[in-house]
Amino acid sequence: MKQIFLSLLFLSNLFTFGQDKGLARDIIDTLTSDNYAGRGYIKDGHLKAANFIAQKFDDFGLERFDSDFKQEFQINVNTFGGITDVLIDNKLLFAGVDFIVDPSCPTIKGEFKLKWLNPKIVGNPKKMGQFVQSDLKESFLIIDKTGITDTVQLEFLNNMIHNPFQAKGIIIVEPKKLTWGTAQVQRPYPIIFIKKNRLKYSNKEIELDIEAKLKKNEITQNVIGYVKGSERPDSFIVFSAHYDHLGMFGPDAVFTGANDNASGTALLLNLAQHYAKPENKPKNSILFIAFGAEEAGLLGSKHYVDNPYFPLEKINLQINVDIMGTGDEGIKMVNGSVHKDVYDLFSKINKEKGYLSKVGKRGPSANSDHYWFDQKNVKSIFIYTLGGSKAYHDIYDTPENLTLSKYNECFQLITDFIQGYK
Repeated sequence: MKQIFLSLLFLSNLFTFGQDKGLARDIIDTLTSDNYAGRGYIKDGHLKAANFIAQKFDDFGLERFDSDFKQEFQINVNTFGGITDVLIDNKLLFAGVDFIVDPSCPTIKGEFKLKWLNPKIVGNPKKMGQFVQSDLKESFLIIDKTGITDTVQLEFLNNMIHNPFQAKGIIIVEPKKLTWGTAQVQRPYPIIFIKKNRLKYSNKEIELDIEAKLKKNEITQNVIGYVKGSERPDSFIVFSAHYDHLGMFGPDAVFTGANDNASGTALLLNLAQHYAKPENKPKNSILFIAFGAEEAGLLGSKHYVDNPYFPLEKINLQINVDIMGTGDEGIKMVNGSVHKDVYDLFSKINKEKGYLSKVGKRGPSANSDHYWFDQKNVKSIFIYTLGGSKAYHDIYDTPENLTLSKYNECFQLITDFIQGYK
């Protein structure tokens, strides 16, 4: 009889976990689909994602502060929705695969000479001064990144050409992977990163046709809903995850952001569905925030803490989740060394239940949307998974590369924590 009971319990847990992972996979597949255009600021990707999340909140029966769950705010963002053609000596390169531009790149079109720069002279003012005395007006400086030892040298190089009488821009030869980002401004000159295997020292010319548009006062949004607590409705736990990503670079390169952060958004929605059910009604109220414009500089969370829906003092704890698609090597908790009570309870539960191989901790960091809460003295942590896919801020962060191997265990660890947290 005991064996039958344990078997039934195992099947019950498996069924419950399967439901969680199934919903997560559906959400990730939706948010990374072509219709959402990388959840950036091309083809209304960010707005479509926000509408999807708001509809889920409504389906789950969450309460709202706004009629549509949205808190709008404005940002400036540089976008690349048009042509992104690069040819080296008449050979076409592929956007996102062979090259990428600095997110602050302006529009640039034309044919230019390539002037190779010896990386050993970068950081040497005298030798750099001699180099820029040569005729560079119709040229791009090109330098192998393996020769640049730190960001100070790169900034020095940038400053040396920040002059209308000098080079048209910089090409950095990238020996590793191409990663991208988002910018709120445009530089006065372009910086282009090209994979090392697509360049030779014998290359002489580059042809460029890159369209950039700085969108000013673009309206974007946080998506916010809540479940009222049964015993302490004026005391809040906050779950958060950013839903935005990098969008598109031209017509073909889509940065779908499956791990970063469709996976965290899926977990946020899973938790919202869970706590919205009457049988799971929490003692504290739980606020669910899907932040916009995290990739643009943590702008959505900054807007919220500056314009909260209720006093921030009523927040008992914020748990921010990002990059939740793997977990083979455990999780890491930012601010875990600061909020020892939170970390210790997570570790205790994990040790007892054996969910994950490790619950690691680290100190404060401005690397996700917990940061602005932390700056307002709100107790906040940020959890992300370790192991699995190394794709990050590139075109290879796709749902096919996510195993969700420890997704259910992370979900269970968090819900167990909430049950035991005072």
